[in-house]
Amino acid sequence: MLPSRRFPLRFCILSLIALLVLGACVPPADEAEEDSGHQGDISDALAAQLIAEEYLEAWQVEDYSAMYVLLSKLSRDAMALDVLEATYRDAATSMTLQSLAFKLLSALAENRYAEVLYQVTFNTRAVGEITREMVMSLVWEENAWRIQWEFSLILPELNEGNSLELVYDIPARGSIYDNEGAPLAAYEDAVAVGLVPGEILAEQAGLIYETLAEFSRYEPDELAQEVESTPDDWYLPVVSLPLEDVLPYMETLRDLSGVRLDEFRSRIYVDGGIASHAVGYLLYIPEEDLEEYLLLGYRQDERVGASGLENAYEEELSGQRGGSLYLVGPDGEILSLLASSESAPGQSVYTTLDKTLQMKLQESLGDQRAAVVVMEVETGRVLALVSNPDYDPNAFDLAEIDSSLLEAYFSDEDEPLLNRATQGQYPLGSVFKLITMSTALEADLYSAASTFICGQSLWVCDSVTLYDWTYWQGAAASGDLTLQEGLMRSCNPWFYRIGENLYAEGLDGALMDMAVGFGLGAATGIEIPEAEGNIPETAASCVNNAQLAIGQGEILVTPLQVASFISALANGGTLNTPILVDSVVPAVGSATMISSPEARGELPVSAETIEIVVEAMQMVVEEPRGTGYYAMLGLDIPVYGKTGTAETGDGNSHAWFAGFTRQNDPERPDIAVVVIIENGGEGSQMAAPVFRRAVSLYFSDYEDPSGVMPWESEPYLVEQPTPTPTATSPSDD
Repeated sequence: MLPSRRFPLRFCILSLIALLVLGACVPPADEAEEDSGHQGDISDALAAQLIAEEYLEAWQVEDYSAMYVLLSKLSRDAMALDVLEATYRDAATSMTLQSLAFKLLSALAENRYAEVLYQVTFNTRAVGEITREMVMSLVWEENAWRIQWEFSLILPELNEGNSLELVYDIPARGSIYDNEGAPLAAYEDAVAVGLVPGEILAEQAGLIYETLAEFSRYEPDELAQEVESTPDDWYLPVVSLPLEDVLPYMETLRDLSGVRLDEFRSRIYVDGGIASHAVGYLLYIPEEDLEEYLLLGYRQDERVGASGLENAYEEELSGQRGGSLYLVGPDGEILSLLASSESAPGQSVYTTLDKTLQMKLQESLGDQRAAVVVMEVETGRVLALVSNPDYDPNAFDLAEIDSSLLEAYFSDEDEPLLNRATQGQYPLGSVFKLITMSTALEADLYSAASTFICGQSLWVCDSVTLYDWTYWQGAAASGDLTLQEGLMRSCNPWFYRIGENLYAEGLDGALMDMAVGFGLGAATGIEIPEAEGNIPETAASCVNNAQLAIGQGEILVTPLQVASFISALANGGTLNTPILVDSVVPAVGSATMISSPEARGELPVSAETIEIVVEAMQMVVEEPRGTGYYAMLGLDIPVYGKTGTAETGDGNSHAWFAGFTRQNDPERPDIAVVVIIENGGEGSQMAAPVFRRAVSLYFSDYEDPSGVMPWESEPYLVEQPTPTPTATSPSDD
């Protein structure tokens, strides 16, 4: 430690004169120190100040190794590097330190000792700014100034064994709403309602199912099926709801055997999860991220957004952290309050999702592995983002009550936690023909009036025979077709020939360039995690290009990407960034964020090409020979579409349908709808009915489901077992 006496004024004046007359030179090493004593002057003080500055700059960037080498030998002998680092990190987390700034105030040096006076301002997350003036002591050794470390270098109060303790003020988490303000996720008192099948009395079963059906999404017979297929001693979660929603039924339920009611305060996802993959869920802070969250003012046992919007908008939803920072003595007694700040509640996120449409589409998919995207064609606002099978995000908070459901989510081979709408990557099949047709027109190799005789097969690239879907379905060949009719019939040979000719003309990369121009192979910019898919740079061969022309080969896309380019075809060519969040609103005051449509590009085609392609999409659903005609028969809403059946290599093709509406209803903006049924078979038979239902529900104020799905016995009720598709109408591929 530096001796407590102050340097006499006479010493400072003489040093200043010496500096002015002789120059600021540091004595040679062999003259400077050791037993003869190190005589301080202004140059020594400046050198000490530079070391202090270097140390404080290293502290700013958390370079503890650089700090450590500036310590005196005595300090380094007393404390290892990892101890120094842990000491600083502990103090930082206790303060919720975000950054620090320093200002050097003065420096003095005499003989082998120096002092540097400096000010540090700590910018903390939980308690605001803390400013302290501190003194750093240095000693001359090995021809350099070195710092004598002590706890007061962190805070002056941290001496004599004192420590810091933060008492957290945790704000209320913001809610997540649909586009009409209906809650999707909220933090409140709630009840988890479940059943233990082996404890249900036969004479009470009917009453149990009927009562639960009144406030859950299940019908009585569906609950009976679930109970029958669940082991007797398992806990079967039914629904988690706000306490006030269940209160009218509590007295009845408490008297029924086999019903379990668990009250808790937690994040509630209404109706067992609406748009679970988009909304997300909470988890305890992962150990590897704990320090980061502690620095942000989180308590160690808090839950944070782990997926979806819960994760993407964690900062907004979690609110402004607050707390009180205390100085605590070695015996645990609070010595003083150093700083405090009140918390502010989290902001709420209002999504673009239509809760009712989302829920009814979720209920329409049965046990299919599938995805549905519904998007406004002019704005990119996402009205529904369905991934099936879905999951109950409440299970992540109920794991302590029963962990079986959560464990099943991670072990289920159907991967219910995968967001198939944004992260599922699939071959696009015949929907890709929209891009191939655009490429052919833009290359001036073909026109709308170009014709081709569509047989059941085609000898391609003088090397291989490739087949049409009519060959595999045992249907008659389509015959002489214009280019638009080729799309209407989804004639594979027509598009094989386009791929072959593009390659022969040296345009082997044209298809892939057009695919990239349509937004494939890249993130769309939606607010939640998404996959990029895969678009190869160029075709490996002529045959490969022919296969790529019908959407097979190495092409992988996400349903969201397809919905985006379908919307662009509908709106005249603008690729909008998909929007999932409409606004972010604090508990008090105006919105801090309001979304607006944002173009991320234009389709690389002319208006004439778009018109030709769109006319062909209309023929797909309106012409009796169109592959989507029978699926849309009787639908009184103008739609344009394309069927698709994508080969997977295992014989179980993916079923696609992609299209849009042109209702021009001022109350209901026109929409693009994309559907994929994994391993579902024919797009016209399996995916098209889901498209039809989405359109019908949207324009009928959710009243008209427009028929039944191939797997339903009646709307929203799954028929057992799932039927096998038949080829009773014009099909695709």
